[in-house]
Order: sequence, then structure tokens, then C-alpha cells
Amino acid sequence: MRNQYNSPIDTLVMKGKVRLLNYGGRLFNRTTAKNITDSNKMAFTYPIKNTSYLSGNDIVPELVRTQTYDGRMQIHTHKHFTAEYGYSLFMGVPSRIYYAMTGGTITPAMDKAIVSTPLYLDIKIPSVSGLVGMPAWEDWLTTKWSAKSEKWDDILWEYITYHHPFKSYGLEEYDKNKPLDKDSLPITQIDFARNINGRLVKDILELVSMTGYYARKNMRVWNNTSSTTTEGDVVYQSPNGIEFRKGKKSSEIYKFYDKDIQRGQQYYDAVYTSKDFGVRSVADRLLRHTEKEPSTCLRYEVSIRKVPSMRNAVNKIYSRTTGEYKDISLFDVLENPIYSRVPNKIMSDGLYNIFGTEIEKDITDLLDGDKTMSDTDILQEYGSKGLKFLGIKYFLDKGMNNDELWPYLVKKGGLNYEVMRRIRNEMRDEGVVNKWNDSHNRTLDTLRGVYRDLQ
Repeated sequence: MRNQYNSPIDTLVMKGKVRLLNYGGRLFNRTTAKNITDSNKMAFTYPIKNTSYLSGNDIVPELVRTQTYDGRMQIHTHKHFTAEYGYSLFMGVPSRIYYAMTGGTITPAMDKAIVSTPLYLDIKIPSVSGLVGMPAWEDWLTTKWSAKSEKWDDILWEYITYHHPFKSYGLEEYDKNKPLDKDSLPITQIDFARNINGRLVKDILELVSMTGYYARKNMRVWNNTSSTTTEGDVVYQSPNGIEFRKGKKSSEIYKFYDKDIQRGQQYYDAVYTSKDFGVRSVADRLLRHTEKEPSTCLRYEVSIRKVPSMRNAVNKIYSRTTGEYKDISLFDVLENPIYSRVPNKIMSDGLYNIFGTEIEKDITDLLDGDKTMSDTDILQEYGSKGLKFLGIKYFLDKGMNNDELWPYLVKKGGLNYEVMRRIRNEMRDEGVVNKWNDSHNRTLDTLRGVYRDLQ
């Protein structure tokens, strides 16, 4: 079934050089100015049946044009189009080219400048799994899809070009002077994702604070925030995201974050009318059911991307499989069997880089209620040193990370730096953190299970 997607590849970004023919007339005629909100004055449009509550309109422009303060023209999709159809487009036209195209008489020199200047077309799919779960996708599959190919790259490209026919816009591939196809735009960003039930970011942070082996300077923590009428924005100690950056200008990012499960709420938040009574009743039942289930799950995500003028992590990582450095296409990441093991390899390597050899150890299979070491056990085994361990445990349980904890104990607590360094090394080398709380072991066991699945 083409509405069931099981690949770990989630976010996809394609970007490449294109040429705009006919001085852009065919493209600009299909765009709507950003400041036009009257649906009767919009150019080409698409219906938004399932997300109309976001805007209050039943249609959205096919393309929007926005002119910046310096004269550049931006051609892009509307955010409500992305919410309904699951992808976005963006293309910038330099001011000198835009004015040459629309300024009246075009001289031979201007014509040469227009033809020889490459424009960059950017296509972004925020979530492939989210796109194929949208009603708009299902409707297109059943009523518009040609069914000429069962391959994911062909189907996605046909879906995009059905809604945005590049040939009708007068867009062609810059270097080859031919119509755009699925191989014309190289992949510049890929996100691989896996949902992990039963664990939260704070559990990962506690492990990383003591047993992680990743460079601490590249670790970032996001915290939950809330806005109040009396105190403004409040930042809570409980973290909801942690990421590790690697490569030049962070061309590789490894993330853990708490993902909201909105199975019921996303339907319930819509604005319903009297004619939608049946839909509302279904949403009510769905919401009551999902309120009994966990509202969040842990999401492990790896993002590799091209950093202009610095490093193309996509091409570099994929070239390790074949030894051939080349632009990676939509076919390569979705259907090419040569690269089929790359996603799992990248995700498993990320876990190893963060947790070291701990991730390769056998699963302990702790039963509910089993305790590996209580606070009393720590005191009995380590004596007075155990008191220091418990003090450190208190701060870690509150969500303080490794970068914050040790400077805090030295500067605010007045403790000796060398003493703190020895204690930190002892706790890591003797595996104290893993022993004192069974939830830590359960977290590690969960990650070990994921690691084995990725092998």
C-alpha cells in the first residue's frame, strides 16, 4: 500500500540549479502576491479541505510571490499549502534579474544575463511519513495517481509535479537544458527518525551527564518553557530536547526529543460547524481514548545536511558505501538498494558515539520493581563518599547536565576542582550511575534494543 511508509527516512530537502525560461512570465502569472487575502483575487489555487480551520479559507494559492526590501523576489508555497499537502517550495530571484525580466525592453546583454544566471529551487518535505498519512495524499492516490510506477521516488515526484508542474512554469535543469526530473535536484538534507516508547529526554540526559562519551562542548539542551501573566516566560528545569552536533558548521546533528502524540487533539482543535456533528463526535471519542495513553514518546533523530562552502555530509556519508563521491538523488535515498543500509548505519553509529561501549553490552532485562542499588546501598558500599555521590545524583535527577553541574559545584558550592574531577572519573569508571537507579538501566536497555535493531 502506497499510504503505508516504513522507512526511517523522514525529512527530505532537495535543492538544485534551474533556469527560468520566457523571462519568467509563465511562472509569475501563476503566483499570487503575499498581501492578497481575498480568495477571489488569487491566481491559481488549490482546495484545503482538511486544514481550512487554520486560515478560515477553503482555498490556498498555488504559489506566493514576496518581494523583499532590497528588491529580490521570492517564489514560495504558503504555509497553509504545506499543512494540507505536506511539502513546500522556495525559489529566489535576484533583484537585477527580476527587474530585467519585468522592466520592459530586454537588450541582448540583459537576455544573456538572464539566461546565464542560475536560480536555486528548494523542495522540502518536513516528514515523508506525515505526508503519506495526510488525507490529501490518499485522495491524490485514489483519484489522480497514474500508477505507472510503484517506486517511492517516482510516486513522490509525480505527487509534487502534479501540484506544481515545473514544465508549465518554464523551469528547466540549468546544466543540462532539459525538463526537471527526480534526479535534477540533489538531496541537501536528510533526517532519519525512530520513535522510542517508554522513555523521555530527561532519562537520556541523566545517562549522558555521566556515561556519555560524546564531546560535551557540542551538546545542547532544550528546556520546557511556559508563558505566565505575572512572570513572563518561565524556563523549567525539565528538559524536552538534547542534541549533539558534529562536523563543520554542524553538518551532522544527533537529537533526542519528546514528541507529542496528537492522535486525538489534532482533530479536536478544529473549528466545527453544525454540519460537522459526526466528525466532532468521532474526535470526542478519539480524544477520550488517547487521553488514557501516553501523550509523548522519545524520538531519536539524526540529521545530515549540506553546509554551503563548508561540508556536504549527505554526499560524504553516502559515498562511504561505494567509494564514489557524487550528488545523492531522490532515487538513491528511497529506492537504490546499494544505499539501503545507510540509514540504520548512521543511526547506530550515532548511538555508539554518544554512549560508547555501554550501548554494546547485553540487555539486563530488569523486571518491574527490581532495584540494582538504592540510596542506602550506595551509602553502605561507598561510605562517606556515597554522600557525595547522592548529592550529585540529586542535581542530575533535577535535570542539570554535565556542563552545568561541575562548574556549579566548584563555583557555587565552593568545592575543590581536583576533588570534583576525581569523583567524576570514579563515578564513570565504576559505573555508579548505572547501579544506583534501575530506571537508568531500563533506559540503557531500551537504547541497546534499538541499537541491536539497527545492526
